[in-house]
Amino acid sequence: MSLKQHLLNQFRACHNQDSWFVSLKTAITGLSSEQAAYKTNFTNSISEIVHHLYFYNKLELNRMRKVKDNTRVSDNKETFSEESDWDELVKKIFRIMTEWEEEIENSEEERLKRSCESLTYINLHNAYHIGQIVHIRKDRQFWDKGQGVDYTI
Repeated sequence: MSLKQHLLNQFRACHNQDSWFVSLKTAITGLSSEQAAYKTNFTNSISEIVHHLYFYNKLELNRMRKVKDNTRVSDNKETFSEESDWDELVKKIFRIMTEWEEEIENSEEERLKRSCESLTYINLHNAYHIGQIVHIRKDRQFWDKGQGVDYTI
Protein backbone atom coordinates (compact mmCIF):
# COMPACT_ATOMS: atom_id res chain seq x y z
CA MET A 1 0.00 0.00 0.00
CA SER A 2 1.34 3.42 -0.88
CA LEU A 3 1.87 6.10 1.73
CA LYS A 4 -0.80 8.19 0.00
CA GLN A 5 -3.37 5.40 0.31
CA HIS A 6 -2.39 4.76 3.92
CA LEU A 7 -2.86 8.45 4.82
CA LEU A 8 -6.13 8.65 2.91
CA ASN A 9 -7.40 5.61 4.83
CA GLN A 10 -6.51 7.33 8.12
CA PHE A 11 -8.21 10.59 7.18
CA ARG A 12 -11.30 8.80 5.91
CA ALA A 13 -11.52 6.75 9.11
CA CYS A 14 -11.47 9.97 11.10
CA HIS A 15 -13.81 11.78 8.72
CA ASN A 16 -16.63 9.53 7.55
CA GLN A 17 -15.68 5.85 7.18
CA ASP A 18 -16.17 3.78 10.30
CA SER A 19 -13.44 1.20 10.78
CA TRP A 20 -11.69 0.24 14.01
CA PHE A 21 -13.51 3.15 15.63
CA VAL A 22 -16.44 5.29 14.59
CA SER A 23 -15.72 8.28 12.40
CA LEU A 24 -16.39 11.88 13.35
CA LYS A 25 -19.45 11.78 11.11
CA THR A 26 -20.91 8.89 13.09
CA ALA A 27 -19.78 10.39 16.41
CA ILE A 28 -21.73 13.63 15.89
CA THR A 29 -24.65 12.49 13.72
CA GLY A 30 -28.00 13.14 15.31
CA LEU A 31 -26.75 15.57 17.96
CA SER A 32 -28.90 18.60 18.58
CA SER A 33 -27.22 21.93 19.24
CA GLU A 34 -28.40 21.66 22.86
CA GLN A 35 -26.80 18.24 23.27
CA ALA A 36 -23.60 19.42 21.58
CA ALA A 37 -23.42 22.42 23.94
CA TYR A 38 -24.08 20.43 27.13
CA LYS A 39 -21.20 20.81 29.54
CA THR A 40 -20.24 19.85 33.06
CA ASN A 41 -17.67 21.47 35.31
CA PHE A 42 -14.95 19.01 34.34
CA THR A 43 -15.40 18.40 30.60
CA ASN A 44 -15.56 20.39 27.43
CA SER A 45 -18.78 20.29 25.48
CA ILE A 46 -18.90 18.31 22.25
CA SER A 47 -19.28 21.60 20.40
CA GLU A 48 -16.07 22.89 22.00
CA ILE A 49 -14.24 19.70 21.05
CA VAL A 50 -15.44 19.90 17.45
CA HIS A 51 -14.33 23.55 17.30
CA HIS A 52 -10.92 22.48 18.64
CA LEU A 53 -10.70 19.81 15.92
CA TYR A 54 -11.68 22.33 13.28
CA PHE A 55 -9.08 24.80 14.54
CA TYR A 56 -6.16 22.35 14.43
CA ASN A 57 -7.18 20.63 11.20
CA LYS A 58 -7.43 24.00 9.47
CA LEU A 59 -4.13 25.17 10.95
CA GLU A 60 -2.27 22.02 9.89
CA LEU A 61 -3.87 21.97 6.45
CA ASN A 62 -2.76 25.56 5.90
CA ARG A 63 0.76 24.59 6.98
CA MET A 64 0.76 21.70 4.55
CA ARG A 65 -0.41 24.02 1.79
CA LYS A 66 2.18 26.60 2.89
CA VAL A 67 -0.60 29.17 3.28
CA LYS A 68 0.49 32.09 5.40
CA ASP A 69 -1.48 31.86 8.59
CA ASN A 70 -0.88 34.28 11.42
CA THR A 71 -2.83 32.18 13.90
CA ARG A 72 -1.09 32.06 17.24
CA VAL A 73 -2.19 30.09 20.25
CA SER A 74 -0.90 31.23 23.61
CA ASP A 75 -3.06 28.73 25.46
CA ASN A 76 -4.59 25.56 23.99
CA LYS A 77 -7.74 26.26 26.03
CA GLU A 78 -8.50 29.08 23.58
CA THR A 79 -9.13 26.52 20.84
CA PHE A 80 -12.02 24.95 22.76
CA SER A 81 -14.42 27.81 22.11
CA GLU A 82 -18.16 27.45 21.77
CA GLU A 83 -19.70 28.42 18.43
CA SER A 84 -23.28 29.57 18.51
CA ASP A 85 -24.30 27.79 15.32
CA TRP A 86 -23.80 24.02 15.70
CA ASP A 87 -24.97 23.22 12.17
CA GLU A 88 -22.48 25.68 10.67
CA LEU A 89 -19.65 24.24 12.78
CA VAL A 90 -20.52 20.73 11.56
CA LYS A 91 -20.37 21.95 7.95
CA LYS A 92 -17.00 23.62 8.59
CA ILE A 93 -15.38 20.55 10.17
CA PHE A 94 -16.62 18.27 7.37
CA ARG A 95 -15.47 20.74 4.74
CA ILE A 96 -11.95 20.86 6.21
CA MET A 97 -11.84 17.05 6.44
CA THR A 98 -12.84 16.82 2.77
CA GLU A 99 -10.17 19.37 1.90
CA TRP A 100 -7.58 17.21 3.70
CA GLU A 101 -8.52 14.23 1.57
CA GLU A 102 -8.33 16.30 -1.61
CA GLU A 103 -4.94 17.71 -0.61
CA ILE A 104 -3.54 14.23 -0.01
CA GLU A 105 -5.05 12.90 -3.24
CA ASN A 106 -3.32 15.71 -5.16
CA SER A 107 0.03 15.40 -3.39
CA GLU A 108 3.11 13.71 -4.69
CA GLU A 109 4.43 10.79 -2.66
CA GLU A 110 7.64 12.69 -1.86
CA ARG A 111 5.69 15.61 -0.37
CA LEU A 112 3.67 13.20 1.74
CA LYS A 113 6.86 11.58 3.03
CA ARG A 114 8.12 14.98 4.20
CA SER A 115 4.80 15.68 5.96
CA CYS A 116 4.11 12.17 7.21
CA GLU A 117 4.78 12.81 10.88
CA SER A 118 2.44 15.83 11.03
CA LEU A 119 -0.23 14.00 9.06
CA THR A 120 -0.05 11.00 11.36
CA TYR A 121 -0.27 13.16 14.47
CA ILE A 122 -3.27 15.15 13.25
CA ASN A 123 -5.08 11.85 12.73
CA LEU A 124 -4.08 10.56 16.16
CA HIS A 125 -5.38 13.84 17.56
CA ASN A 126 -8.64 13.48 15.61
CA ALA A 127 -9.13 9.88 16.75
CA TYR A 128 -8.48 10.79 20.39
CA HIS A 129 -11.14 13.49 20.36
CA ILE A 130 -13.61 11.35 18.42
CA GLY A 131 -13.30 8.83 21.25
CA GLN A 132 -13.90 11.63 23.72
CA ILE A 133 -17.07 12.66 21.89
CA VAL A 134 -18.41 9.10 21.90
CA HIS A 135 -17.57 8.75 25.60
CA ILE A 136 -19.38 12.02 26.42
CA ARG A 137 -22.40 10.97 24.37
CA LYS A 138 -22.55 7.60 26.09
CA ASP A 139 -22.12 9.15 29.53
CA ARG A 140 -24.95 11.60 28.85
CA GLN A 141 -27.06 8.92 27.19
CA PHE A 142 -27.01 10.71 23.81
CA TRP A 143 -25.54 7.63 22.09
CA ASP A 144 -27.43 5.03 20.09
CA LYS A 145 -25.45 1.78 20.34
CA GLY A 146 -26.61 0.98 16.81
CA GLN A 147 -24.11 3.63 15.70
CA GLY A 148 -21.19 1.33 16.29
CA VAL A 149 -19.72 1.23 19.77
CA ASP A 150 -22.20 -0.79 21.78
CA TYR A 151 -20.41 -1.63 25.01
CA THR A 152 -21.52 0.24 28.11
CA ILE A 153 -19.38 2.40 30.33
